[in-house]
Amino acid sequence: MDFITTITTMSCMIKKEKGSAKKSIFMDYAASTPVSSVSLKAFMGALQYFANPQALHTQGLKAMQLLDKARRDIAQFLVVKSSEIIFTSGGTESNNLALAGHLLYLEKSGVNIKEKSIIISAIEHPSVREVLAPFEDKGMRVVRVNPTIAGEIRPDAVADMVDESTVLVSIALVNSEIGTVQPIHAIVKKIREKEEQLRKDGKNISIAIHTDASQGMYENMEPHGLGVDILTLDAGKIYAPRGVGALYVRTGIKISPVLLGGSQEGGLRPGTENTALASAFARACLDAKSKKEGEHARLESVRSAMISQIQDIFGDDVVVNGEAKKQSPHILNISIKDIDSEYVAMYMDQRGVALSTKSACLERSDSNVSSVVSALAQDEDSAWRATNTLRFSFGITTTPEHGEVAVQLLKEAVDTYKSFS
Repeated sequence: MDFITTITTMSCMIKKEKGSAKKSIFMDYAASTPVSSVSLKAFMGALQYFANPQALHTQGLKAMQLLDKARRDIAQFLVVKSSEIIFTSGGTESNNLALAGHLLYLEKSGVNIKEKSIIISAIEHPSVREVLAPFEDKGMRVVRVNPTIAGEIRPDAVADMVDESTVLVSIALVNSEIGTVQPIHAIVKKIREKEEQLRKDGKNISIAIHTDASQGMYENMEPHGLGVDILTLDAGKIYAPRGVGALYVRTGIKISPVLLGGSQEGGLRPGTENTALASAFARACLDAKSKKEGEHARLESVRSAMISQIQDIFGDDVVVNGEAKKQSPHILNISIKDIDSEYVAMYMDQRGVALSTKSACLERSDSNVSSVVSALAQDEDSAWRATNTLRFSFGITTTPEHGEVAVQLLKEAVDTYKSFS
């Protein structure tokens, strides 16, 4: 019996034992989306162009043509120049290239990094927070702006932190844990006003502004509309295969490579480009753009109904984390008093509903505390809220009926936990 046959047989046995009639409900779309049919079709079609796009022979040139088309399509999606798109392996690498790349360029240009600072929010993704640690070790100052209790980063709060040492600002468009949509356009406007004021005072200042838009599928992600210089995209969050992402870098903004070994992607991202993944990514972006408005309204309806049902059941024992003025429709984060969130998540998973307790990048870490919710709950409730978080995130397969099933299972899980504890 070969390997594939063995795995298939084992899979069937497991399904029979567990009862394959039970339909699973996936509510962890913020961690990863399935590959859409149009993206898969683009991927499969591009696999025939397997040659290295950098090769000078005919097959290599055909691969490069397909790669260029993917770049143009993503540029069309963002309404930018195709020369401003760099393919990466995903959102994490894009964030590393954006932040470390710009800071490395400044260092190579003779800038004393010890005299400079960067501004981020206190609720940024680990791929933003952690990449700055080596620069902090060198003496660079990292200024963290706290959110409001509703999870919003106020434009004035960011501008107040800007001074002549500021070289870079990075604030995510949509928070991956609580779904708050940040007012990036207003933040950028305030930063530029402060920057202009400092210049008039004789200060030599130039600030690059980056946003991680990986979770922004249902929002305006166009860099010119947002006003940002650098923007991160992740294919795995937009119904394309994982393993590919993109970084928009406005013409005139300088970054240095963080990986070495080749001249691909304008010398900024070495390694043979994956034509098939890039093609699938580009097709998914265009498809998502065409469906954005309808999906936004549909998922907002699911989210609102779940909030109402959960509040009816749990009353004052539940808090919706991050209820700012504007929320992404695909993320709902709650905290419930006197529960073990991991127990509840596992209980629901065993009964067919997949959700998470915090960002998937931290799900298997030793800490059971959400740093994002900790930053929100600035009162006596902070301890239990940060440890008792549950994140439901929605997507193309989510229906109102799924929401109702999830809420009933949530009640069952909490009641079961409390009866045992």
